[in-house]
Amino acid sequence: MYTTTHTNNHPIIITIFAQLTTYTMKIRTLLLTLILLAGCACSTQPQWHLVWEENFDGPEIDGSIWTRIPRGSSDWNDMMSLREDLAFIKQGQLVLLGKAGADDDETPFVTGGIASRGKKSFKCARIEIRARFNSAKGFWPALWLMPDTELPAPEYAEIDLMEHLNHEDSVYQTVHSRYTLNGGEVPPKYALAPVNKDEWNVYAAEIHRDSVCLFTNDVKTLTYPRVEGVEHQFPWADYPFYLILSNQLGGSWVGPVDAPEELPSRLCVDWIRVYEKR
Repeated sequence: MYTTTHTNNHPIIITIFAQLTTYTMKIRTLLLTLILLAGCACSTQPQWHLVWEENFDGPEIDGSIWTRIPRGSSDWNDMMSLREDLAFIKQGQLVLLGKAGADDDETPFVTGGIASRGKKSFKCARIEIRARFNSAKGFWPALWLMPDTELPAPEYAEIDLMEHLNHEDSVYQTVHSRYTLNGGEVPPKYALAPVNKDEWNVYAAEIHRDSVCLFTNDVKTLTYPRVEGVEHQFPWADYPFYLILSNQLGGSWVGPVDAPEELPSRLCVDWIRVYEKR
């Protein structure tokens, strides 16, 4: 009985073994394919190398790189002041403050900001900024890029790595061009990225020939592609950009500063790193 059963089932055992062997080979082939694809995907990623960094480790703001932003007529700079107590270095960090104006100030509030215009700019690069801010009604901190050259009319180009409003739990990351300013909404021009308020976060922008990518804490939030044949739609790869770090109180977008007890507003920057492709 045992011999008969063994003899009759032997082909079945062989068949099962063969099928298992086939499945094992298929699994191995699939895993090898996935590994190769992963390797290809990694090899196609841009290889960045550090070309400049600012760690704010000196005793004061480096005047060879930065200029204090004077008061202007726009919403983002109409409270700017050159007062040294509004933009300074403390414990290896840049500190930008917003306060109620003093009797001799021309505005009800005063804020600090610095820019690298005419001193430090970059083209087709990855820019990373580690920053922290508090929250206050009417407070509008921003980290952004503008062209360090005069653009031909009617061209416009701007990249906002971070803008925060009031007490919101997210930041805005946006690209602006003449196309978007004229109402172009496709592709989408901005993203909302959740952040841990009052903690350090890293904001980044990558400027490629065919796209601009925005990141918060290494998570990509927006890819804005070049669209061929659309006028004034993708100017960013054509110009060098400088950095603007600004604290603003009040404005048509952020609203009024109607909780003065929440001041001073504070934007701190720990470091800035700029990379270019190898």
